[in-house]
Amino acid sequence: MHRTDPASSRHPLRAAVWLAGASLALACSLPARADTAPAGKFTATAKVASADEAAQQGAQIFANDTFGTKQTWVPSNSFSNHLMTCAACHTDGGKTEGTTPSGAHLPSLIGAAAKYPKFKKKKHEVYTLERQIVHCVRAGIMGKPPAYDSPEMVDLVAYLTQLSRGASMGQQFSH
Repeated sequence: MHRTDPASSRHPLRAAVWLAGASLALACSLPARADTAPAGKFTATAKVASADEAAQQGAQIFANDTFGTKQTWVPSNSFSNHLMTCAACHTDGGKTEGTTPSGAHLPSLIGAAAKYPKFKKKKHEVYTLERQIVHCVRAGIMGKPPAYDSPEMVDLVAYLTQLSRGASMGQQFSH
């Protein structure tokens, strides 16, 4: 007589495969969270009602937009890899210290917008906040950054500026 019980002690591998398949089926059947955009391309709207709304959209872009990358990472407490987003390196929406997939530590983004424009000694150039975002998307995420004047860029700048609320500006200048 052939047993079809997936938990059969005679077929431990079959039981493990069945359990993994059942878990995947359950995860795929769960509804998406309503408070986050789906992973992939998040399209900002050109018109918003306030700077706060732009910052909220920027937070969604920060957390969910993959900027067309094929690069993946495995978040902590996860069993599968995900496409890179800003949140891959800048944990907790950039509100805490982050880590790149290679292990380099990144400072919190709280107050970061107040430090721009910033002189980059190695490059002998001044970077604006927008230029830094472009650099992070290209070099960190390996994606296509938003255009400087796009709604996505405006929303990302609004979000990072909101994280800098109350920070002292202009400290990077000597006079």
